[in-house]
Amino acid sequence: DDVEKRAMKSIGVHSLQYTNPNYVNEVKREQQHKEQQHNSNSIDAVYLHHGFGASSLSWLPVLPSLTKQLGARVGVAHDSVGFGFTDRPQSLEAYSAEANVGIGLELLDDDDDAKATVDSSGENEKSETGKERNIAIFGHSMGAKTALIMALACSKREDLRLNPSLVVLVAPALEGVSLPSRGSSTKKKASNNKISQLLRSIWVTWRKIFLDYPFRYGLRRLVGGSPNFWRKGLASAWGDPKRLSDSDVLRFQWPSIGMGWEQGLLNLVRSKLSSSSKSVLDDGELLQQVSSLPNTKVVIIYGSRDRIVRFEGSVAEKVKKEFPTVHIVRMEGLGHDPYEEDVDGFLRELKAVV
Repeated sequence: DDVEKRAMKSIGVHSLQYTNPNYVNEVKREQQHKEQQHNSNSIDAVYLHHGFGASSLSWLPVLPSLTKQLGARVGVAHDSVGFGFTDRPQSLEAYSAEANVGIGLELLDDDDDAKATVDSSGENEKSETGKERNIAIFGHSMGAKTALIMALACSKREDLRLNPSLVVLVAPALEGVSLPSRGSSTKKKASNNKISQLLRSIWVTWRKIFLDYPFRYGLRRLVGGSPNFWRKGLASAWGDPKRLSDSDVLRFQWPSIGMGWEQGLLNLVRSKLSSSSKSVLDDGELLQQVSSLPNTKVVIIYGSRDRIVRFEGSVAEKVKKEFPTVHIVRMEGLGHDPYEEDVDGFLRELKAVV
């Protein structure tokens, strides 16, 4: 909880929010039915976590249709720290999955404070205060772990009044599940004395001169100096490169015009290497706990031609065996970003399983 609170204290966050214009009418049509029997499966909000190298913009093509299809009031996504247009703080703690969960919960809480809707006559319809809201949490690739941590936080913290009724993991990059496990290792804490502080100061200075600055310069030259950098990279993520459009490329390319984006990426990598995550569970245990929640449906969607996270074959069979309650959806011919590569197909598959 402390990590989540510190994450939002002084960080500027870029986010997307789509409000379903049909929500009020849908509520009115179902009001009589709900008075007789409460619809415990109705979803109030959809939250979306993007993957490595992307931003909230990657969810843009599917966000409106997805929010409407699930009958939700609102859909929200933010740029994870280190990507997109969100600030790049110096503290490595801000780049953890837990910190990004804190950002998401804060955005949902802000939305909850101002979620009065207006009907066709202009009258306000304030939702019931204190009522638990069902939410659908989506996580793509690296964002799958963040989605799982968010689902657990919602289930354990009564003050949030959020029930993770649906968790959808798209091409999940989970260690020990779809990726090799790094194994757990404990680090010795450096003693807080003048010698260790001096050595750390020398190391930080050396690192900045000989590693950070050359890396940042090289990365900016690589990305900015090649007009086809993003197109070539994304072609390997799409199952069929012919489906890759100019707007797809632009959604990934656009955030790289921001000042300091390469430093954010460097901080993120350093955060991962330093194991700054506070989670005491590995990715497999996270999936096990979330899939065991009594009122939560977990769905994994993957493309058969995913060359980034290879889920096809043995991995899919392993997940079916070890996580029998998880629903697995295979999308033929698609790659690592099926919700961008085939928006309509993704929505059809999701509708069928949900």
